[in-house]
Amino acid sequence: MKKTYIISILIGFLFCCSISSCSDFLIEDPQTSMSTEQIFADIDNIQPYLNGIYFKYRDTRVNRKGFFLLLGTDEVQQGEYQVSTEAQQSGLDKYDGFYFPENNSIAQLWNVRWPIVTLSAEALMYLNEMEKNASEEDLPKIKSFIGQASFYRACALFELVQYWGELPIPDFVDNKITLSGRKSLQTVYEMIEADFQKAAEYLSEKPSGDIRIPRTWAAKAMLVKMYMSALPESGFRDLGKAKVLLEDIITKGGFSLVQNFADLWDGTKDASSETIYAFYFNNVWPDTNELQWYAGSRSVSGDPNCYMGGYDLGLPTKYCYEIKANGGIWETGDLRKDESIRYNFYYNGKAPAPVAGFGQDQVLPHIKKYEDKRIDGEKSFYYSGKNIYLVRYADILLLYAECLNEEGNTAEAVNLVNSTIRSRAWGGNLPTEQKWNTGMSKEDFRNCMMDERMRELCFEGWRRMDLIRTGNFVEKIKTHNRWAKESGTIQKFHERFPIPHVEIKQNTNLSEKDQNPGY
Repeated sequence: MKKTYIISILIGFLFCCSISSCSDFLIEDPQTSMSTEQIFADIDNIQPYLNGIYFKYRDTRVNRKGFFLLLGTDEVQQGEYQVSTEAQQSGLDKYDGFYFPENNSIAQLWNVRWPIVTLSAEALMYLNEMEKNASEEDLPKIKSFIGQASFYRACALFELVQYWGELPIPDFVDNKITLSGRKSLQTVYEMIEADFQKAAEYLSEKPSGDIRIPRTWAAKAMLVKMYMSALPESGFRDLGKAKVLLEDIITKGGFSLVQNFADLWDGTKDASSETIYAFYFNNVWPDTNELQWYAGSRSVSGDPNCYMGGYDLGLPTKYCYEIKANGGIWETGDLRKDESIRYNFYYNGKAPAPVAGFGQDQVLPHIKKYEDKRIDGEKSFYYSGKNIYLVRYADILLLYAECLNEEGNTAEAVNLVNSTIRSRAWGGNLPTEQKWNTGMSKEDFRNCMMDERMRELCFEGWRRMDLIRTGNFVEKIKTHNRWAKESGTIQKFHERFPIPHVEIKQNTNLSEKDQNPGY
């Protein structure tokens, strides 16, 4: 990311590309360019501008880059062909010499998030001034706008600080964004906390009619994530504050688990009761997410309209797809197993045909959650377009159970998990032998929860953060990720990505001494 931006050009592009139908979210080609001043001079321009930031945020979850944060864990690893042909990309699993500041895959993760921060920051600069002089009629709209921009900036900064540590902070000089040097963790988390709190205050509790617009509950849920995952040295980890917010979401948010876990992954079913915030797609380009292209198997890609096809970028680890008797996480009768992972690639009565030279794992289990059966036989698997969850209610219940356990109420935590998450996993009738024991220790609960979160939330983007926040990053990955285990080079400093070399070169407020330790 460059040190400065000519804001009006990018804002004009965002404004134009965000004008879309609320029903299909198709992104139109830009027809004109508007300056920042022109956009914020007319209140009717502001929501389309914020929709543009939403699209930028959504872009962090699509295509190949949508998988980069999933890789290198005990949950997801690259396929054999991918890891043998892309040296820098393979470093995301191997934690070897290619896990370094010049790694383009890591730089992409960094670069795709900063426009969300800077564009939201500019919006807030204008909106905060507008709020001071707003009429009674306009004030509710402006507050909603401030809430949205605060939410987007906080979400992007939260991901950046969790994976890179201390961050530059954007400031404005002569209508251009200038990035500072790296600020302390306390400074960064203070900004994130304030943004989420403002979003929680200013956003509506009820749906607005535009499903892209976050609600109060999304801001509170992400603030929970921050309090439970903040890097310990920041001083911001606070399970007490998290628990208060969780209780508020549970008692007042009106959310509930969908009855059938499978409905969460069926593009024709309504899962809104469990959705706290999601990124919305369809299977009409350019509004596709393309995730199946990278999650599916090459062995069935000979038929371009086979919805299971793909190119083996991200595959479940053996730990993630095997049953417990074989060293994995899955228990007999858990319905989530076959809804989350594809084990069988027979298609239209034909056995899969592995393509020679592209790895032996083409017919091993693959990620199933992003298969889009709506396109089967009609469109290429490139056009997958299922929605992607950021936070859903099941995650909230699991996090609340963690808080209960940590304050010593382990039996209550066990009962909560048994009666909600695990009960649904067995179709509403949890067998006695599968119920967690209310007499388990606090440490036993923590260990059980690590597997339970994978069973419930695998491939939804939270595993890396879960491993870091619980202190399991190195041990779990070196034990269960095939490539990390073979390489044997993963160390604790790998919890943080290296600051991209290009950023250090372009930001005059940074130097090589600002690089994260170990690189």
